[in-house]
Amino acid sequence: MKRKKEHAVLLHILFVILVVTGISIMYNNPHYGEGISWLTNETYEDTPEFIRQFKTDIDDIFNYIKYKEVFEANGKLAYDKPVVRVTTGPGEVREYTVDEMVRMAKSMGYYLNEKFKVDGRYTPEEGEQDIRVDWRSYDPDHQDSEPGESYTTMAELAKEVLAHVGNYYAFHYKFIQNPSNLKFRVSFKGDSEAPKLYNNTVIDNPEELKALGRYIYVTGESLYVDTNLNTTLKTISAQLEKSNPYNNSNYYMVVAVNTAYPVQDSYSEAAKSYDHMRLLFIIGLVSLIIGILGCAASLYFMVSMTGHQNSDHDAVILGRIDRIATETCLILFVAAAMCALFLGEHVGYKVIHLFLSEDRWYYGELAARMVILYAVGIVAAFSLIRRYKAGTLWTGSLTSHICVNISLYIKNHRFTTRLALGYISYFIFNCVIIATGAFVYFTYDNMESRILTGVLILALLCVDSWVFHQLYKNAWETDQINEALLKISHGDTKYKINAEEFDGKERELAENINHISRGLDTALQEKVSSERLKADLITNVSHDIKTPLTSIINYVDLIKREHLQDPKIQGYLEVLEQKSQRLKTLTEDLVEASKASSGNLKIELTNIDFVELIYQTNGEFEEKFLVRHLELVSSFPEETVIIQADGRHLWRVLENLYNNAFKYAMEHSRVYIDVIAGDSQVLFTIKNVSENPLNIKGDELTERFVRGDVARTTEGSGLGLSIAKSLTELLGGKFTIYIDGDLFKVQLAFPRQNGRGNS
Repeated sequence: MKRKKEHAVLLHILFVILVVTGISIMYNNPHYGEGISWLTNETYEDTPEFIRQFKTDIDDIFNYIKYKEVFEANGKLAYDKPVVRVTTGPGEVREYTVDEMVRMAKSMGYYLNEKFKVDGRYTPEEGEQDIRVDWRSYDPDHQDSEPGESYTTMAELAKEVLAHVGNYYAFHYKFIQNPSNLKFRVSFKGDSEAPKLYNNTVIDNPEELKALGRYIYVTGESLYVDTNLNTTLKTISAQLEKSNPYNNSNYYMVVAVNTAYPVQDSYSEAAKSYDHMRLLFIIGLVSLIIGILGCAASLYFMVSMTGHQNSDHDAVILGRIDRIATETCLILFVAAAMCALFLGEHVGYKVIHLFLSEDRWYYGELAARMVILYAVGIVAAFSLIRRYKAGTLWTGSLTSHICVNISLYIKNHRFTTRLALGYISYFIFNCVIIATGAFVYFTYDNMESRILTGVLILALLCVDSWVFHQLYKNAWETDQINEALLKISHGDTKYKINAEEFDGKERELAENINHISRGLDTALQEKVSSERLKADLITNVSHDIKTPLTSIINYVDLIKREHLQDPKIQGYLEVLEQKSQRLKTLTEDLVEASKASSGNLKIELTNIDFVELIYQTNGEFEEKFLVRHLELVSSFPEETVIIQADGRHLWRVLENLYNNAFKYAMEHSRVYIDVIAGDSQVLFTIKNVSENPLNIKGDELTERFVRGDVARTTEGSGLGLSIAKSLTELLGGKFTIYIDGDLFKVQLAFPRQNGRGNS
């Protein structure tokens, strides 16, 4: 086991070195900061470097056009062409040729180096006077921006002319004399003269030049720049127009780079360098990925072996440093890191400077700091892992002992007291840490003070995170308690809270809520059992009554068939028949009310044309209402109104409502029937004026055996409205009673269905 651990440590170090190497390669790459998308989505021609080189060369082309007119005659450099005109004194004006100015510059010690740049040094002679430059052939439109700007010395003027000649030579050598991947063709044509042509290629077709690779093509007749670059050179049209010697639009310019790079020049060298940087970046990226994966794998292997003995993998070995308090251990590791950084700053950085150039010192120092912090962090992490496996990470900390002691004082306090004490402690801690960090930062301006300030900030963030966790946990516990109370209040009396997830008084509160839930569930079960017993009793009693009652009704019918002549006996038989029929109706209502209230009814939902059903109901009761001189006044929508309900039970609801209106409506009055079809629901309303005063609330009328007339002057079981309400709710509707003085109104609401259906 020990040998395996040593191998894992060695591999981890190697992978760390691989990570550092990969980061170093990527960091020192010119494309650092562009991400990795450029590896696959970008070519050298898409880079800003290519665009800058291309734009610089185009500017040089325009300079070449100017220099060609100034320095050349018949396609060759003409040294006898005038180049400047100067005034050396009153009436002393002289022109100098190219040859004169070049030889004058040479005589003063100036010359062109291998890059065609002016080199050398001239020592001014005593008494050398300034001259006024009246004209420069390479800058004929020059305007002085301030007084005295046109005055200079002959040495400076000769140096200036030599610099322009060097620029001409540089361009001619680079693009005319030697082959180049950059091809250009510029043509200006007058009305009658031969066109002025500037080019370095025999290809005269712009389309062939454009086919070489990246290009820009501008004509005087076009309003836009034709290019396949990923950016537009905005000034090229203005430069081309300015260089046009004719007052017309008959000109064009095409500049192209052969991206096959058949010639070795600055473009091909830059493209090779770009590909080389791409390869290096890929190598660095692969090294980084392999190093990270290897570090993670070797670190996992070391973690799995940390603290275990060879013979017993469940036993954890704690070193001496692992036995001290956790906070003290972390402070020691921080001190060790600070000492290592101090030594690195005063010794290690000096060694780094011996191997790296000055522009790489910053990265070398940064890498050294990261390696030091990583090494100390790994050792500290393994100490914490050993503590965690041994179960002493928290129990062996000073904070744990402090919390245990403090909890003795606040455990039995009220929630508000505990919250106030916790917040005061939290506030004081934050103030102390912030004050200490500010004092250290502004008093000591060095690396150690910054590290100490960072440690204080880290401690503050850790404590704040822990406080947030506690507040979040308390809020979560409150949400769980609130959710439990909400579910219990909505009837879920079987809901229980997992009290094991709570602490302190919250746990006690959760257990008390569970006790309440169990008590309510027991009481509800008893109530349900009692209701079931009542329903069974009503059903059984009604069944037992129905058998002798049927016999009574049958025997009354048999006696009536004997055609007894005694009027008194016939009166007795009529009373007996009426009361037995009423008792039969009451028994049936009792059974139906019991089933409806308990939901013990078979429901078969179908689509029903509600308006058609109301029409049928009106027809059924129209003659019956005429007995008490009641007039039906109906209002229905013309469209088809479909609801989903059980036709038999819905008919019973309507029948009970119509019968209620027949029994209790004032004679010679109207009964109003309204159906309102909304987008989502259908409202049915029946209202009438009561014959007797309504001395009862609307919700009490739906209770069993209750009628609006307390004196019970009419016959009825008092179950009609109760049955109607229960059936309506079973069908998914809403049953509402409104009473306003003597006005009695019942409203039914059902969800409306889309489309037509069969009732």
